[in-house]
Order: sequence, then C-alpha cells, then structure tokens
Amino acid sequence: MKKRAVAVILILLILSIVLPIVGLYIGGNAKSIDYDDVTNFILKGTTGDKFKDYILKESRLPPILGAIIVGLSLSGAGLMLQTLFRNLLASPYTTGITSGVLLTAALVIFIDSISGLLDAIAPDYTSKLLIAGWIGGVFAIVMLLIIAYRIQEANGVIIVALLFSYFFGGVRDYLIANAELIQIQEYWEFIIGSLTRIRMKDILPMTVCSIIFVIGALFLIKSLNALLFGEKYAKSFGLNIKKTRILILFFASFITGAIIPFTGLIAFIGLLAPYLARPLIKTSDHRYLMPTSMLLGVVLMVLCHIVSLKYYVPLHYIYGIERPASPLPIGSVLDILGGLLVIYLVYKGEKKIRLD
Repeated sequence: MKKRAVAVILILLILSIVLPIVGLYIGGNAKSIDYDDVTNFILKGTTGDKFKDYILKESRLPPILGAIIVGLSLSGAGLMLQTLFRNLLASPYTTGITSGVLLTAALVIFIDSISGLLDAIAPDYTSKLLIAGWIGGVFAIVMLLIIAYRIQEANGVIIVALLFSYFFGGVRDYLIANAELIQIQEYWEFIIGSLTRIRMKDILPMTVCSIIFVIGALFLIKSLNALLFGEKYAKSFGLNIKKTRILILFFASFITGAIIPFTGLIAFIGLLAPYLARPLIKTSDHRYLMPTSMLLGVVLMVLCHIVSLKYYVPLHYIYGIERPASPLPIGSVLDILGGLLVIYLVYKGEKKIRLD
C-alpha cells in the first residue's frame, strides 16, 4: 500500500509539472504566438518580441500558475475539513466558509455607500472587491472559530455553519432582487469561477498565502490521522480536540478567504480531489493522502483550465447588457466534469469509500 501511494504521488507530481507546460503551449487564441515562441519563453525567458512576451506573461502564464495554487490549496483545505467532520461532503463551500467572502463582495457591488468606504484604500473597483473578499474571509474565520470553541461536537459546527451560509445567501438574494441589471452582471462575473482574471501581480500574494497554508497542513498531519478514529478516541491519546479543530478551521478559512477574491467561486475542487485521492492510494494516512489530494487538485484544475480555453462563450446579451466572447468559466467545467465523475464512481461502487 505504501509503494502504491508513493507511485501515485510521483505520477501526479510529474503530471503537475507537465500539464502546466502543455497548457502554456495550447492556451489562448493568439495566432501570432507559435510553439517556437513558447519554447523560447520557457528556456530563455523571452520570445525575442516584447509584445509576445507580454501576452505570455500577463495572459497565458498567470491563470496556469493560479490553477496550481488554487488546486493545491483548496484540495488540502477540503481534505482537512472532511477529516475533521468525518464527512465526505465537507469542503470550504459546504461548510459555509465561502459565504462570508461572497456576502462582503455583494455588499460592495450592490450598496454604493459601502463601496464608497473603500475609496481611500482601493484605487479601482477590482481592488475593492479583493479587499471586501479578504474582509469576508476574516469574518468567516472569526465566526467559525467562535462556533468551534462553543460547540462540543464537530457535526454541530458544520450544521451551524450551514445555517449561517443560508442566512448570508438570503441576504445576497435580497440585494440581488433590489439591484440594477448592471450590478447583477457585475456580481455574476465575480461569483463565477474563472482563472482568466488573475494577473501576474496577484501571483505573489496567492503564493505566500498558499505556502503558509501548506506549512500549517503539514504541521497538522499527525492530528488529522488521530481524528480518523473519532474525537473521543483521539482525546484519549492526549489530543487537544478544541485546539486542533480551531487550527483546522483557521487554516481552511484563511486560504479560502485568500484565494476566492482573486478567482471567484470555485467550489467543487475542495470536495472532488480528496474524494478521488482515497481510492487512488487506498489509504487514509494523511502522510500520503495530503500530498495526493493536493497534487490531484493541481492536475484537475490545470486540465479544466485547458478545457475552458478551448471552448469560448460567444458574444451575447444578458438583460440587454452586451457580454463579449470569453473563455468558458472554469467553475462550470469543474462542476460538470467533476460531478459526472463522482456520480460514475458512486455507481461503480466507490460509495464504499471510508474516511478510516
């Protein structure tokens, strides 16, 4: 079993290196850039043409790097939450972590007075949404930590978190019902998951947050393995359950709040990658399951990004508002392909997958 897990991790690591390179070659519709240009850019750092370099650096490369960061981070967060709650449906989305981010973004979009409060620190509208998303992420962290501290059972935490999620969703629905059409369009463009809005300047803060999260996840591996046998059993071995629960929720909320403002809502990867990782390596030992889930998340995100770039949404109108041709949102690709894959696995008998 150990040899199988190591082999799977090595294969996924190779794919995590190869697929981003493939994506750099085939991504985008710039006909002026050929394979030789991409090869020169990879090996020499330049194509010899400033315009082509700009397209590769600011258009093709950031979404691929973003796919790596998002896949690695949200998959790890999903695994930690599934282990904590002993529920294969737990993820940053289903536990309500994303709701705080979406709510604060909605407040900025739909309420002009709140948007005006950020004028002094945000130079443009995009920056306002990013700052609002971070505030929402911090709010989600605080709420989850308070819940985790006061409630004894892990399932109680997830139930209360879901109720908060529904409450925040109701507030957003109220704002949408009273909004103008242009505001609805802006909100839609924010919540739909897409990597194409990521720019090179965004990669550094995303990378720093991801590194912090990975260090925290590695630090918690021993505690996560103890939780596989249940909180009471883990407590009998001296594990501080409340402290562990708070740390898991903190790191999961932290990385979700740091990533979503840059990408919009990418919900399914945090559930899908950990779910698929278990039958691949046939063990729940987090020493192997954590890197497998993270690398599988990278592979899935990059694959879905490549697919999304090959199928463009044509020019059309929404509520009379012109919407130009754009790449298929990666969130929809991931939800459709991932959902079909999970249904197939359950149909084939993978529903017997266990956390322990």
